[in-house]
Amino acid sequence: MFEKFSQSARAAVEGAVGHAERADAPTITEERLLLALLDLVEPGQSPGARALLALGVDQRRTELTTALREARRVGGLSRADIAALARLCIDVGEVVARVEEAHGPDALAAERGPRWWWPRGHRPFSREAKSSLERALRAAQGRGDRQIGDEHLLLGLPAGPGVVGDVMAEHGASRAEIERALAVPHPGRAAS
Repeated sequence: MFEKFSQSARAAVEGAVGHAERADAPTITEERLLLALLDLVEPGQSPGARALLALGVDQRRTELTTALREARRVGGLSRADIAALARLCIDVGEVVARVEEAHGPDALAAERGPRWWWPRGHRPFSREAKSSLERALRAAQGRGDRQIGDEHLLLGLPAGPGVVGDVMAEHGASRAEIERALAVPHPGRAAS
């Protein structure tokens, strides 16, 4: 499938691998894909980067990464998960506090899975990240595009359930808002 990726989408996937390597993480997650897409905002030349700029997400990168870190701290539970547990009278904050008291700070933030040594670029994608890539492929097909671009990766992230989609929506990058930002014609691109 990688041969169908545009240059910017390849850069995003390679950036996600780099984020995983720097964190010494066993897998490439949706969170790392999002961080890699945010890294592409600097040049601002790709459609996904322009959409993030138009939505002002680049201005809220620190808030977004803090929200992702906090979500990791509670074991990757989404807001919907936390709300469901609260309806069962389970205080996630209290559970996290007790686990951290017994096992140390960020005990629930550790990624699960085997801690094998992975050669550069050969870490596996998490199940959620794979699903996100599949949604990106469907987004490209749905738009009639021949390549999977970074804009499709961006569309694939908030389309599924989970923490990354929740955090993106909270920071002004829901799938609907991304679609609107991508629909705006840019210089050098004909309106469709």
